[in-house]
Amino acid sequence: MTLFHDAPHAATFGDDALLDRLQTPVWIFDIEQERMRYANAAALRFWEADTPQGLYARDFTSTMSETTRRRLADYLPRLASGEVIDEHWSFYPGGQAVSLHCRCSRVVMRDGCSGMLVEGVDSAISQDASSLRALEAVRHSPMMVSVFDGQGRLLVRNPAALEARQGLASFHACFTDHALAERLLPQLEDEPRCSLDAIMQINGGERWHHVDLCRATDPQTGRPMIVMGELDITSRKTLEAAQLVSRRQLEVVIEGLELGLLLEDEHRRVIVANQAFCDLFGLDASPESLAELNCREAAHSVKEYFTEPDAFVARIEELVVEGRKQTRDLLTMKGGRFLERSYTPLFVADEYHGHLWAYRDVTRQKRQQAYWARQASTDPLTGLANRRSFDDAAGEVARSVEREEIEAALLMIDIDRFKAINDSLGHAEGDKGLKLLANTLKDNLRPSDLPCRTGGEEFMVIMPDMAPEEAESVAWRLQRQIAEASIDAQELPFHFTVSIGVTRFRPGDANIQAVTQRADAAMYQAKHEGRNCVAVHW
Repeated sequence: MTLFHDAPHAATFGDDALLDRLQTPVWIFDIEQERMRYANAAALRFWEADTPQGLYARDFTSTMSETTRRRLADYLPRLASGEVIDEHWSFYPGGQAVSLHCRCSRVVMRDGCSGMLVEGVDSAISQDASSLRALEAVRHSPMMVSVFDGQGRLLVRNPAALEARQGLASFHACFTDHALAERLLPQLEDEPRCSLDAIMQINGGERWHHVDLCRATDPQTGRPMIVMGELDITSRKTLEAAQLVSRRQLEVVIEGLELGLLLEDEHRRVIVANQAFCDLFGLDASPESLAELNCREAAHSVKEYFTEPDAFVARIEELVVEGRKQTRDLLTMKGGRFLERSYTPLFVADEYHGHLWAYRDVTRQKRQQAYWARQASTDPLTGLANRRSFDDAAGEVARSVEREEIEAALLMIDIDRFKAINDSLGHAEGDKGLKLLANTLKDNLRPSDLPCRTGGEEFMVIMPDMAPEEAESVAWRLQRQIAEASIDAQELPFHFTVSIGVTRFRPGDANIQAVTQRADAAMYQAKHEGRNCVAVHW
């Protein structure tokens, strides 16, 4: 006969031998003290104990895993509420795993403490080895697994769920959004499975979980039950939120830029574009609508905006093939606009992932630069080229003559007695004379000729592709036109004359000074010959 050790009154009704005759093990375990308080004969055999006293003295604390300890801790409030818990357990009485389906209920022992009465259930509910291993895997998995009945009442949880969610014993209580939980229950009646990301209640706090729900059948009662698996994805959600903020911040920056940006993937498809890009190319479309657009086709569709359409497309293909960063390609558009383009290939760990095009409208800058260049190279009073422009152009012509590519002539023009005009009529009237001479040159020379004001009343004309005899003829024509012109002065109209020296560029000239010195000598010869005439010095 099995002797009772501190057995509760509730367990000792009737003859003790009656319990020993049962073929199913029955024992009472003190969860709080983690020790055995009673075992019948079948339980002694199950636990491989020689005597009840040996089993009662056994140290379960040292062999109990934290998973088991958490599982039993969850039992305490459930048993106290009168719940009868049916679950499968794996025990290791002799070091080898033994599986048993247990029915657990609460009993009050002689000392007034609560104990857990465990009844080993017949193997009719037992499972095969694969199922038992699957149960063990679920018990030790970090994934939270909970099972509810069709009304959302908790049936069982694995240790991960027990540890994370204590005191929340219903399907609705697990969700921060109870309305969401309310919608999910009827949804599972129509759909056997569903997955979602939701904010869940965990030990008084909130965490983002990926939730998998599955409708199943309770193997014990045959009634519907709901299996819920949860994985904590709070870190991922936090990262996604940070990425979303960063992306939005980047979008704001991109949209605020005056640069037109177009990001392509490695297959030449648009990833992202900004509004400035659409505006630069006059696209009647939103940046979002350009996503996945074929960039090669798009380049052909806009090439006609440029003065050199085929070169525009060819350069794009060249840059993509080379795969090297290129900045500040200048593109000239029809209508006088200018774009500056940069190309940047994108590599991650030496792997190519597309490229970025950046377009900037530099029309205003180019016009400003052209204006500054004109200011730097133009005489402000007459609008003719100044001395600096003369030196640059004359040097270029001289090099062409040296290479025997062309022949060229040079005129030096000086207003006769210009100081007397300024002294008698004033500088304002003298300026009118300078402007009249300049306009006469502009109106009576070829487009290829370059008239320059190189001094106060001194002018020069570079005449490329001009034979010496033709240059002399042009000089006499200019001399007559200037002499016949009249200046409308404040007092009375007046006339002035010029002396013109003509020379040619020689292949053997050492420098520009050699050419200008001959022109200067010819001009002074015209002065000595009575002014208002032309002299030559070849």
